[in-house]
Parts: sequence; C-alpha cells; structure tokens
Amino acid sequence: MKKAKKILAIILGLSLVMALMASCAKDTGNDTTRGDASTSPADTGTSPTGGGASSGPSGGDSYDIGFQVWGAGVPILDSFGDAVEWCLTTLGHTYTRASDDFSADKELQNAQNFIAAGKDGIMIQLSAGPVLNQVAKECAEKKIPLATYITIGDDPDIENLSKTNEYWVGACDSQLVLDGELVAQYALDAGCTKAVIIGGNIGDNSQDQRQNGFTRVFEAGGGTVLMAARCTDNSEAPAKAEDMLAANPDADCLYAMVGDYVEGSMLAMENLNRTDKIKVFMSCVDATSAGYIKEGKILCGNDGISLGAYIASTMMVNFLDGHPIKDVNGNAPRFSAKPIKVDASNVDTYLEIFYSSNPAIKPVNQKMLESLLWRNNPDVTYQTYLDLLDKMGELSYIAEQNGF
Repeated sequence: MKKAKKILAIILGLSLVMALMASCAKDTGNDTTRGDASTSPADTGTSPTGGGASSGPSGGDSYDIGFQVWGAGVPILDSFGDAVEWCLTTLGHTYTRASDDFSADKELQNAQNFIAAGKDGIMIQLSAGPVLNQVAKECAEKKIPLATYITIGDDPDIENLSKTNEYWVGACDSQLVLDGELVAQYALDAGCTKAVIIGGNIGDNSQDQRQNGFTRVFEAGGGTVLMAARCTDNSEAPAKAEDMLAANPDADCLYAMVGDYVEGSMLAMENLNRTDKIKVFMSCVDATSAGYIKEGKILCGNDGISLGAYIASTMMVNFLDGHPIKDVNGNAPRFSAKPIKVDASNVDTYLEIFYSSNPAIKPVNQKMLESLLWRNNPDVTYQTYLDLLDKMGELSYIAEQNGF
C-alpha cells in the first residue's frame, strides 16, 4: 500500500507539471515570426508593451497585424504607413509592414502572404479596387478580420461587404469630394475665376472625387475650370503643368490635388514667369507644401487624409477584442474624416502636430486612440467615432488635445 501511494503521488505530481507547461506555452503564442509578407526584417515591429490575456476593458490581448501601404518612398504614402505602425506599437501590438510597390498583383500577393502567415488581422491601404473582394473572400475563409484605410475600395464593394462578410471590420477614408469643394470655395473667396487643376492619373478614385468636387463648386460660383492635367506620377508634373499653363495664359489659380504635384507646378510657373499671377491652392498638404504655405507661395490648402490610418487601427483592435463597431443598421462602418484647412494662420501648429519629432504628439494621440477602444472605454459606440471625427475637422481641437 505504501508503494502504491508513492506511485500515485508521483503520477499526480507529473500531471500537475505537464498542465503548467501547457499553460505557459499557450500564454506565449503571440510572436512576430509567423510570416513577413515578403518584407525585410526591419518591417516587422515588436511592441515593448504587448501581451497579456484579456481581462476586460482595462486590459487586452496583444495582436499580430499585417498591414500594407500602396508604395514606399513617396513621403505621403510613407506617412500613412508610419501612422498605422505608431498606432499598433503604442497600443501594445506587433505588426508586419509590406509595400505593394504600386502594383495590384503585389497588393493581392501581400495580402495572401499575410493570410498564409496566420495574422490576427489585416489592414490594407487599398489602391487597386478590384483586389478587395478577392482578399475579403480569402480572409473570411480563414476567419481573419480585414479593414481598409485611406484608400479603401469602391463604394458598392464596401457596402456589400458590410452586409455580407462577417470578417469585414470596416473602412475609414477622408471626405474627398468635400476636399475639392472646400478648395474651390477658398479660390472663389480669393477672387479667382479661371482655374487649372493638376493631380494623379485618371481612374485614381481620390483624384477623381477631388476634381469633381472642385469643378462643381467653382463653376457654380461663377468660375471656369479651363483644363485638368492628370499625371501617372510626379515626374510628369513639370512638363504637364507647363503645357497646361502655356495653353491657358488667362488662368488665375491652380489647384494641386495632392502635394506630390506642387513642386513640379511651381517650377512650371517659374519657367513661364507666372509665379506672381497665379494663386495656388491644394489638398493633401504635406511637410514640403506646408513650407510653401509659410512662404506665401501657396495661399492655403487642406489635409486630414492620414486620420483614416488612426481610426481604422482602433476599429481593428475593437473587432479582435470581440466588440466590433457597428453602424446604426448593425453593419460594419465606413467612416470619413473631415478636411482640415491649413493656411498662414495655423501652418506652424499643423507642422508641430502632423510632423512633430515628439512621438507623443500626433493628430490622434494615445489618449484619443484609447477613447475609441472598448478595452479602455467600455461605452464606446459608433456615435463616439462620429463625434470625434467631427471635432477633428478643426485643427484647434487637435491642438488642444495635444496640450497646445
């Protein structure tokens, strides 16, 4: 009997040790080595604060997110990816970042690599609209949540996914038509009557919407849009801007629909000695063009396009936490950020917030992000998002949130 009791004690002890080992193995299952979507090691980020089992709104799991940018090396696109990267690391998650190299095929390939790697969620800055449905289908099959940000896909596809795909998280872009409409009003208020437009290629949804919005409001206000030059990339801007301005000697204003085309347009105006005769306006202000606003070379512009990266990141975390944000109809939401006017009166504040060297100062800082997360704010709703997006249409509100 004594020997039997000793054997039984040994068996029980071994069982307890095996159970503890299994528990530890489960708790360390979140690493960043599960796939890199053909990116370099530098593209895989590890948060110093990630991990931990979910314990309600005040805690939460650390997730491994794969996210894509349309291309690398273009400052504005790099800034979109940097925003997602900052959100994920700040909130305690890991990531793998991939560039789609301006290719629809690479956009699909990167997403499929993320799916094969078993990422917890996937976020895409989707510039190749037809890719969306294929990726969404494959994500749903593997039960991987999918969100798009900034360039988000075609409206009919998004609406259909919101109603039919349970792994569709939602999307956040900016109000692109309103971008153009507001710039048109800036130009009209400045006394302009004859406009030319320059921007990205025809078929680029963001550029088409801005051009349509500008044209409608400018012409309704008594102005005339003389010509629009659309470029494959910014290397074409100097020649196309010069040809357009030479063909329209009476143009009194130029609308650059994105910062990429500002410098080429400035060069064209200098070559034609038209710098003092044409007022320049723009959308999608960046650090370089903000400098031109400070110098008075650009009258004013608007921005806010990067806000979609911050908002979509919080949508993904809420979904993975089991508390997805739903609109009033119970569907995955599509949010749009309001344009923020940037002119001589606030350009310094804009640069201090959107291009700050201080990692704590952001258009949507950590406190603002956490107000949108169920794990930090159990009362967060669809309306919470709408209210914050409305307030962020004013740079003064964002400045106040950053202690300015």
